[in-house]
Parts: sequence; C-alpha cells; structure tokens
Amino acid sequence: MTESIRDREERAAEEARRWIARMASGDMSPDELEKFRAWRVGEPLHDRAFGEARAVWRAAGGGPDGRALPSADHRPRPHLPSFFGQPIRRIAVTGAALAVVAGLVWGDELSVLLRADHRTGTLVESITLADGSRAMLDAGTAITISYDGKERRIELLRGDAWFDVAHGDQRPFRVAALGGETQDVGTAFEVRREDGAVSVAVSQGAVEIRSPSDGRGLLLRTSERARYAQGAPPIRIGHAAPDTIAAWRQGEILFDRTDARAAISRIGRYRAGPVFILGALAHSRRVSGAFRVDRPDEAIDAIAGMSGLSVSRIGGIAVLRPVD
Repeated sequence: MTESIRDREERAAEEARRWIARMASGDMSPDELEKFRAWRVGEPLHDRAFGEARAVWRAAGGGPDGRALPSADHRPRPHLPSFFGQPIRRIAVTGAALAVVAGLVWGDELSVLLRADHRTGTLVESITLADGSRAMLDAGTAITISYDGKERRIELLRGDAWFDVAHGDQRPFRVAALGGETQDVGTAFEVRREDGAVSVAVSQGAVEIRSPSDGRGLLLRTSERARYAQGAPPIRIGHAAPDTIAAWRQGEILFDRTDARAAISRIGRYRAGPVFILGALAHSRRVSGAFRVDRPDEAIDAIAGMSGLSVSRIGGIAVLRPVD
C-alpha cells in the first residue's frame, strides 16, 4: 500500500520530535549524530520537519517534554575511539586532555545544532536574508534569525559574521551576542564572537552597540572598532582600514600581535579535522601576518614555527605542543 503524503509528513514530524528529544537528553553519541545528519539530508521533507520541530522546541524554552539542553557538566562524553579512528592508547598525546577539550566541543555542537538557522563548516558562506540584507558567515559560524513586525534580529551563536544591511525597511536590524546588541544605522559591519567576548568593526556607515550594563550605547562609524565582554559595557579598541575588516571574505585572515593560541584556534575553523594544543604557551607568544584560509595547514605550520611549537598530524588531527 502506497504511503500518502500526509502519512509521510506525520511520520517525518514524529521522527523529528524524537531526534530533538534525543539531542536534548544529553545522551546522544557521535554515531547517532551522523545518523541524524544522514536522515536530515536524505529527503527535503525531513529537513523541513526538523526545522518545524526545532521551532516548537525553541518557543517552548526547552523542548516538547520541557527538557532544556543539558549543561556543560552533564553533556555526553564523546566516543573518542571512533572519533580518532584508532585506539586511544596508540596516540602519543595526553588522552585525558583531549577528552576534556573534545567534550566541550561536542556539547557546543549539540547546542548549536538545536538552535541555529544557519551554520557553516570549514567554508565561508553567503546568504540573503528575507529583507534582502546579505550575511557572510565565516567558517565555524552559526546564527539564528528572528524577523517579526517590530525588528530584524540575528543572534550570533558562535563565530564571525559580516552584514550588509538592506535599506528601505523601517524595522531596526540588530545582531545579538553574549548579552549585547549591535544595531545598524545604515551600514555594513562585522560581529565576531570569540573567547567570551564580542568584537564589532564597521566597514561602512555606523552602528550602535548596547549592553545591559550601559544604557547609553556606543556609536561606531566607518573603520572604528569596539569590544565587549558578557555583562560589560563596550569599549573602543582603535581603527582598522575598511578593506581589512572581515578579510576572510576575500580568503585571507589577518593577525596583528594576536595570542598564538587564539590564532591557531581561529585557523582551525578552516580544517576538516580538529586542532589540539597541549601544554602551556608562553604569554609573550604573539602572531602577526596574513594567511590564506584555503591553506590552513600551511598557516598552522607557520604559526607553530613562530611560537616554538611542534606539529604532529594523526589521521587529519593536528596536535601542537611546546618544543622540549
């Protein structure tokens, strides 16, 4: 007997609800995540059903059964043997350290998967929003989109995004991240969320940044930059040439006396495999230079050389540690 379209839709909706509940339970394994991805991309109906179920989950403030995403303390430990593709005992790195780092990454991945409307992998992507505005998302970036009759609102969940805002729409255009908001005042601008802080840079026009601790707001104009931490007011951090703002749009990433660990983490977004840094780095290690985002391993090798690190690669994984 041929299954009707309605039956297929109901079955897809039920499967989507089960996937949502599984993710929110905190017990989902990497293998299950791969099965979910195959299910979602296998048929447009599945992707639509998941989007609708996720919208209900988000609107309910958790999920259909009231369960929110588990906290970091209760997120599942990753199955490292399958992740690395070989027994952990054969890898000459500190397994406990890798497990901790990978566990944090895994928990973040589930959180983003449940919340994000758009997310990128290792490539830069450009999307056109409903009002005609353009958003360019750097590798490893995720956003939610909430347009209603009062505002056009984007939440930056992680990563780096550049916006070219369409004019003629009376609703304010706002980008939220870590409790603060950046509002367009006729502009193109970048918002980057990294290491517990948010950086904003204006390539054209002006923006106003507000945080809960500073009701006055901070106005930025072309080439100006600012930064704020969660719960703290924004502060100016100097200027940048407009053509260097969000340089990753042109395939480059620029570092100016950037902490080596932060630089390596940033470059790691463009690799298919993860990057781990084991051991402490000297606080004086700073990196300056321009690197191609389509050659991340070359960039990692160069930064490692500048920073006194050795690089080992195991099945796509890059492991860096201080040279003895």
